[in-house]
Amino acid sequence: MDEEFQSRLEARVARLRDDTGLTGVVVAVMADGQLAGLAASGERRRGSGIPVTVDDRWHVGSITKSMTATLLAVLEDDGRLSREDAMPALLPDIQMVGGWDACTLHHLLTHTGGARANFPIRVQRVWPDTAEELVAARRGFIADVLRKNPRSPSGARFAYSNVGYTIAGHIAETVTGTPYEALLRERVFAPLKLGGAGFGPPRGHTPHQEPTGHAVRLRWFRRSADPFRTRADNSPVMSPAGAVHMTIVDLARFGAAHLAGESASSPPLMPRAAWERLHTPFLEDYASGWVRVEREWAGGPVLWHNGSNTLWYALLMLLPARNTVLAFATNDGAIRVAETAFIELARELGS
Repeated sequence: MDEEFQSRLEARVARLRDDTGLTGVVVAVMADGQLAGLAASGERRRGSGIPVTVDDRWHVGSITKSMTATLLAVLEDDGRLSREDAMPALLPDIQMVGGWDACTLHHLLTHTGGARANFPIRVQRVWPDTAEELVAARRGFIADVLRKNPRSPSGARFAYSNVGYTIAGHIAETVTGTPYEALLRERVFAPLKLGGAGFGPPRGHTPHQEPTGHAVRLRWFRRSADPFRTRADNSPVMSPAGAVHMTIVDLARFGAAHLAGESASSPPLMPRAAWERLHTPFLEDYASGWVRVEREWAGGPVLWHNGSNTLWYALLMLLPARNTVLAFATNDGAIRVAETAFIELARELGS
């Protein structure tokens, strides 16, 4: 890493944290496939005095969707399924009403399948003890959804849906016979060497060994969320939609794999055409787990996704024209504050 850039990044991240009051902040920059800068500032738990580090793990929320879409693309390259396959063929053992007959995996991954946004609140009471019980619970909630017609005809309009991505994850475990979480570890995390990746809020063996998420109460008061209690995350039933945690370097490395997928002579995981399909928007600016927009400051397109379970916030940006990846995370639920600050910093780093 360039020492001057690293020093400037550390100072800028410390200033960002001071200006925003966020509990903890971490940023990673990768350029041309190499780590160019890495900085952290703040506390693992508000008031603890224990600093966050660049090696800590952070909950990345709905950025998980880009990982789920990547997994499905890998399985498609294996010949296990096609993104054009319809729901009755993908989930043959689940009875569903006719409104789902035209819904394809492609529709689920682009939020155009007509699935409702979220499961009923009772899903938060479901915390299975084993992988088998988790698959069964996920299947049960999905079966309930598919007993009713979709909210809109497949392919007709964009409607962001955690349910749709949960269905996509269950399709992966159905066609392989392997639980989603194990599949993602085996087919995406391991080959990309994302060694700090896991599911749910990061948990250390001792208090404050990892950052904890914080709920915002009023403007400045924060309540930390015990990672061993269920209120610290959404139910694992919804893991394919947003339960992954990882280090900030892991997050940047995942983004770099997506950049390399369209530019490297030997793309990781699968052929270039598969990566290009993941990055191609449908109907609006949403592709498969990524938003694609044009930004003058980035010199062309920006692929991005963010995520939050209301206790954390993360943002991942790919700048193909700069061959640069920007990864940001905070253990703070002040989402708008974090998003505004991260986007401002992204413009500085990407210009």
